[in-house]
Amino acid sequence: MDEAQAKALAKAVGGEEWQSGGGIYVVALRRPDGSIVVFSDDAVAEYPDDDAFDAGQPTTSILLRDDPTEYWVIQDEEGTVMLADPDHGRGWPSEEEAEHEARGIASRTGLKTWARRQRLEDTLPARSS
Repeated sequence: MDEAQAKALAKAVGGEEWQSGGGIYVVALRRPDGSIVVFSDDAVAEYPDDDAFDAGQPTTSILLRDDPTEYWVIQDEEGTVMLADPDHGRGWPSEEEAEHEARGIASRTGLKTWARRQRLEDTLPARSS
């Protein structure tokens, strides 16, 4: 998740956001018993203590994605997001494929397009005002 998402989640659950490296943020919620619940884009994991967290040994975890593949979407200058498989809410499985499609769309439409990592909000229906 990005910094803004982490801050919002941290505020909602009473945890703290921190960067785990490479611009990736997670949210940690420390419980009164010393256990730690960590929220990431991919999973929610509970660790009994700091040592278990440092060792990457959760007592339990819930995967938030049924598919560990990182997907890529195409976005145009108007903010439209295009998916490779709209029925399943998935973009392209590789950055190279998405970039190739983006170049093709740009050459056909004249719109500036680019590939970027797919985010959860890319699959959520738009809210009507």
